[in-house]
Amino acid sequence: MKVCLIFPAPDYINSRFATPTFSPPLGLLYIASSLREAGVEVTLIDQIGEHLSDERLLKRVERYSPGVVGLSMMTWQASKAAELAAMIRKRLPDTHIVFGGVHATLNVERMMKKYTQIDSTITGEGELSMIELVRALESGGHIKAVSGIYHRENGIVKRGAPRRFITDLDALPPPAMDLVKTEWYGQVEGLRWPNLASMVSSRGCPFSCTFCSCSLFAGRKWRSRSPENVVDEIENLLVEGFKTIFFVDDCFTMNRKRILKICDLIRERKLEFSWLCEGRVDQVDSHTIRSMVKSGCRLMYLGFESANQRILDLYGKRITPQMSIQAAETCRKAGVDIILGTFIVGAPGETVKEVKNTIDFSMKLDIDFIQLNMLGAVTGTDIWNQLVNQGYLDPEAYWETGVLVSDIHPDSVQTGILERLISDAYEKFVYRKRYLSREILLTLKSRYRMGLFIRNVRQRGQLLSYARGELDDDKKRQLEKNDGRSSCL
Repeated sequence: MKVCLIFPAPDYINSRFATPTFSPPLGLLYIASSLREAGVEVTLIDQIGEHLSDERLLKRVERYSPGVVGLSMMTWQASKAAELAAMIRKRLPDTHIVFGGVHATLNVERMMKKYTQIDSTITGEGELSMIELVRALESGGHIKAVSGIYHRENGIVKRGAPRRFITDLDALPPPAMDLVKTEWYGQVEGLRWPNLASMVSSRGCPFSCTFCSCSLFAGRKWRSRSPENVVDEIENLLVEGFKTIFFVDDCFTMNRKRILKICDLIRERKLEFSWLCEGRVDQVDSHTIRSMVKSGCRLMYLGFESANQRILDLYGKRITPQMSIQAAETCRKAGVDIILGTFIVGAPGETVKEVKNTIDFSMKLDIDFIQLNMLGAVTGTDIWNQLVNQGYLDPEAYWETGVLVSDIHPDSVQTGILERLISDAYEKFVYRKRYLSREILLTLKSRYRMGLFIRNVRQRGQLLSYARGELDDDKKRQLEKNDGRSSCL
């Protein structure tokens, strides 16, 4: 039995507060490699990476004629996934359609009740459940015996036994990166990086941020791969042609000893590449960050979130503004090329003054870029549950799309005001004289920053020529391929 895995394009109507990153669909690539190891033939279609229209995607699926089609999604892809599933059902009526991913896990019963084209849904980690699902279908057995799956019986949605989280992550085969092409990827927060691959070295998150759904999907227990296993995969990615690796762990900086060992192995094996990661401000220390920089770490995301302790406590962050200041200083002194700070505004009861305080705070930090997000609520998070219990949020109205808190909470700053404040903040952040002079100086001192700057300036220049109609057809096609301007709709 053949399996076709699909990563759908964004649903632009419902992705108002989503900021997709253009890197390989890691979850599906892990499932693909696990299926292969079990002897199952599998292909993968990344509608975003390949810039495929719905019709081109459907023709690919028809030609492959799979017995199982699996679609994975975040909230910003959910409606598109349902549309594709309905169209696949019409063309391949006997194909088993299974949903998975974070959004499907958090909304499984609602999705299956609304969309009858879905035969089953895998909740949580999908590697083992997908193998068992395929084996059950091949043998003619009933899939109700498969753990971690919701299915239908006589039109009624039934839940199978829950599946335990995978504890030995080293036992999983590395993602099937040969199913994607390096040139499809490379954009993170508007910057293009050379041949970008995503990678996860651990799963789970023990923290309790009220806006986050990570632990609902991957559990609160932090589980890590061994340093040797991580660096083995890095070597494989470099052989595949990737030059930049983005660690997308929920808690990459959780264990300093493990990070230091990974960095030591990278240097021992003389691996030349650049890497990016996220980190908590309370897990940043000079020795660890310096070791990371020496092994190729070029960018760090730091979740500062707010300048107001009251809001940080509301978010359950367990940090202080002073920790944020210290973390930024530590990363700068350690030599991190690019520091990106994330902030969230629009909390229930947050005032305009507090929002402005956070914006002003972002400009005092020694960082290179800011990402200002409006607080959103998705199914199952603490923020979502609070809003439901308080009567501000109708879960049946927003489970498919999520919702900006500022759209529904009477004591939140209105969305329109937040949008103006954020827009003004970005412009003010970039055009500060002190910022511009500092960034120029840092870029002149860093060969890597200079290369990244030239690459992105060249790309922006090509986009301007594209808009003016100054490119010949060959250059237009190449730019569309690299920049994602071909329609995904």
